[in-house]
Amino acid sequence: MQEMDKRALSNKCNQDNLYRAFIDPRYSSSASAFCSTYIRPTVTTTVMTTVSAGKAKRDFPATTYPPARLSSACSCILTATPSPATVLTTVVTTATATSTSASTATPSSTCSASTPVVKNGDFETGSLGPWALTMVTPPLPDYEQYLSVGVTSPGFGGSKYAFTVEDDIASSYVEIDLTQNVTVCAGSEYKFATQFYMTDAKAIPSPQTYVIVEVDGKRVAASQASDARGPPVVWLPLSGAFTAGSSTASLTVKFIATDYLTVKWGLDNVVVTQI
Repeated sequence: MQEMDKRALSNKCNQDNLYRAFIDPRYSSSASAFCSTYIRPTVTTTVMTTVSAGKAKRDFPATTYPPARLSSACSCILTATPSPATVLTTVVTTATATSTSASTATPSSTCSASTPVVKNGDFETGSLGPWALTMVTPPLPDYEQYLSVGVTSPGFGGSKYAFTVEDDIASSYVEIDLTQNVTVCAGSEYKFATQFYMTDAKAIPSPQTYVIVEVDGKRVAASQASDARGPPVVWLPLSGAFTAGSSTASLTVKFIATDYLTVKWGLDNVVVTQI
């Protein structure tokens, strides 16, 4: 008690309630043990210690006092600086996954496009509607009478109708487009499929006739040169895939001949399904 008082006087320690509690014979042993830990230096990074500031009182624990007052009082009662303590600090870093997306439309969970997507894709109504027909490159005027376009019989697999284009006497270079606007779900992927044929009335397969399928001006499927067959008619499958850029898409089937050919095309079972 007298030794602590002398040290306090020489260090000009603040004689407040906390200090008097530390040197009280009833608490001095506990105070020394507490201070030896509280102000012990460490060899690691700063350790944050939170204590509650409250009204001074004469009992323990001393953590009811602000840190500055605790440090000051502890410095007054300890005869030497405690030995450094080694503290192991573990830092855990949690990685957060991130993702990037291309600048494309995002599928909507509330989208409910009508089915079938392609209307009258089998032409069993006996007419073209809602398909639209465009003569992109019509035959020369002298040969228009030899070009026939429409829904005829028979269709694929024994069905009643199919769409056909026939150039009876090799009238000219031609391109005929068949188009339908369909309702789709923006950002969703779709598969296109159909059955078609290309024949040459002279029974000579021609590599200069084509069937090309586009969605919103982008090619999704095209026939091969080997697909042009001489009679009899040989139906072949044609398919492709696309991603809808908006809630509507323009589906176009192009029938093209790039020479003076006596060619006939057939188209049936046009289907678009969501993948």
